[in-house]
Amino acid sequence: MNKIAAAITLVIIGIVAVIYYTVDFPFNIEREDFTEEYEIQQKWDLPNRLEEVSGIDFIDDTHVACIQDEEGIIFIYNLAENKIEKEIKFGKIGDYEGIALFKNNAFVMRSDGILFEVENYRTNNRKVIKHKTFLKAKHNVEGLCADLENNRLLVAVKDRDPVNHSTKGIYAFNLNSKKLQKKPVYQIHLEDSIFKNVQTKNKLKIMMPSEVKINPKTKEIYVTDARNPKLLILSPEGETKKLYLLNREKFYQPEGISFDSKGNLFISNEGHSDPANILKVKLKN
Repeated sequence: MNKIAAAITLVIIGIVAVIYYTVDFPFNIEREDFTEEYEIQQKWDLPNRLEEVSGIDFIDDTHVACIQDEEGIIFIYNLAENKIEKEIKFGKIGDYEGIALFKNNAFVMRSDGILFEVENYRTNNRKVIKHKTFLKAKHNVEGLCADLENNRLLVAVKDRDPVNHSTKGIYAFNLNSKKLQKKPVYQIHLEDSIFKNVQTKNKLKIMMPSEVKINPKTKEIYVTDARNPKLLILSPEGETKKLYLLNREKFYQPEGISFDSKGNLFISNEGHSDPANILKVKLKN
């Protein structure tokens, strides 16, 4: 009888351990008190169709291309008129997490590492091409942006990195070869002192990148974490420069980043009790 009880106990402990290290609980990190080092200058509440908004990229200073993580559709949102102007279907139902515009093409990343290229995405002659990468659903791929100067896309891993489990890698997708390089071009070290005010029992959850974008003016790399809202800024060489802890009441789930032509920062948030939104944000310091 004691052996049976012990076996049952071990099974329960094993199940709990698996759940703890694999399930993505949203509110598991404690942070010290912090000062809000940013100002929200403008806010756009998004319609219900974009409640699960997961990625944004500016087309021009009025129009934003948006995706949400349940439908294979690119939504063209007009900031001046506060409405969805056009819907462009490119795929089936799926977990779509990042969008990047490059010339006349749109690229959309699915969380299982499949990259969708929508050629001439705003015309009736568009063509959809799927690119497989070595990243899988277990890595949970969320971040995507265009690196125009280097003719590549940057791809950020949210969960366990395939190369180094003590870092979160940002990988390069070469737009000539249409291949994802296996060695990360940037690495976020989870033991970096910049995370000293972020405490969690699970090291992998210190930073869980939900989006990556390049500031067109400074060339710095911006990375959001939607599970425990924060914004990390890296130098153009990939060194950590600044960490902004975000107030969850204002940034419920920051999933998208984009910049307009003037270098103004915009962050999109999934909805909860309030509608999803796009915020124009001015950082201090």
